[in-house]
Amino acid sequence: MWRIFHVKRYDEKILGKLLDKYERSLLYSGKNQINRTIFITIQKSILPEYFDESAMQYDIIHEQLEQLEDKGYIHLFWKNKKRGHILEKCELVIERSDDAYRLLNRKPRSTKEQEVFKICQIYQGKAATLDKFLNWVKARVDSNESIRKYVDIDMPKEFERLCELIYRILGNETDCFLRQFSIKHFCDSKIAEKDIEKAAHVILDFSTEDRIYNLQTEEILEEYNIYKNPSWIMIKGSAVFIKRHDDKENEINLHAFPGGIGLENRDIESIYWNSENKIEKIVTIENLTSFHQWKISEKQTMLCIYLGGYHNQVKRKFLQEIYRVYPKAEYYHFGDIDCGGFRIWKNLCVKTEIPFKTIYMDLEVYNKYLKWGRPLTEQDRKNLRNMMEDSFFANQRELFQNILDKGIKLEQECIEL
Repeated sequence: MWRIFHVKRYDEKILGKLLDKYERSLLYSGKNQINRTIFITIQKSILPEYFDESAMQYDIIHEQLEQLEDKGYIHLFWKNKKRGHILEKCELVIERSDDAYRLLNRKPRSTKEQEVFKICQIYQGKAATLDKFLNWVKARVDSNESIRKYVDIDMPKEFERLCELIYRILGNETDCFLRQFSIKHFCDSKIAEKDIEKAAHVILDFSTEDRIYNLQTEEILEEYNIYKNPSWIMIKGSAVFIKRHDDKENEINLHAFPGGIGLENRDIESIYWNSENKIEKIVTIENLTSFHQWKISEKQTMLCIYLGGYHNQVKRKFLQEIYRVYPKAEYYHFGDIDCGGFRIWKNLCVKTEIPFKTIYMDLEVYNKYLKWGRPLTEQDRKNLRNMMEDSFFANQRELFQNILDKGIKLEQECIEL
């Protein structure tokens, strides 16, 4: 039986690397007219076979690269100028670069850049966050810098799909599941899932809205009413509400559920609070463990709500409806004693326009549970310093300074309730 052996194209590999280096150079962008050479040194990291005596590729590499030189694409430089002995480096003939692209059936970077610019033009002006991202892409391309963090310049169709996905996420106003969203906009239930992490990353990095700060992918989607799974709000306390279903009204007394109950986001709009039921205190809680730890006696007239980090639109509407019914109640937020916890509190106050105060998030509590804390990161320190300049946190400056001095932050789960 005959075996077919495919000769490895070392000439294509070297020519491709020379073009890569050329495209990254100032010479390619026209900003450097002094250095007129683009070359690569032949070393083990580039051509390991050349240094492997057992591979027997030495002569093949020489033959292929000499043919490239004979055709005028490259210049070869030999050790001690002994041709065919030891190859030291390969230099690109700049004047033949267009021919080199055609030989490799490869698009020049300038062509790829124009494709990226055209896509940017299509989506420019559609949404502020998207504009900020596109401006970053264009500025990086203009400066001959990489955009690979978000965009593969060799895959313009993927970039266009990413822009479309971001645009559709930012503009979504109706509750839907991710696969429904994908079918609606891409006629395929799985298309959106392929790029959803990258799209969420772009929104997180380029949004100017505080509500997006430090959110995970699913939380970002929920901010725009898109759910991988149903979103739940956990509540417990002494409140009474009415659940309407099929033209029937059912009264639910939370006292009957001391551990709390979960409300799925699609049910929230059919819930009505009984204003005759006295509620004096309402507490939102950042993390689930602390929600379960919070004990409510039968004598307490209060409502406890698990937020799960940053609130989304559904949770905001839920809280605003409670505030409409119980405007005289005292409103508190309980979260981590760190940057994130206080940012969530600020976001809660600003976005709901409800006068939440903090609870168990003061200097006394911080000092009491300090031994269970975790070290601050450099980003934590930077954020805290910025927050100390924010007038919203005027009453927390002493606490923030103590956190900075001690270098410790606290998670709310360590606090005994």
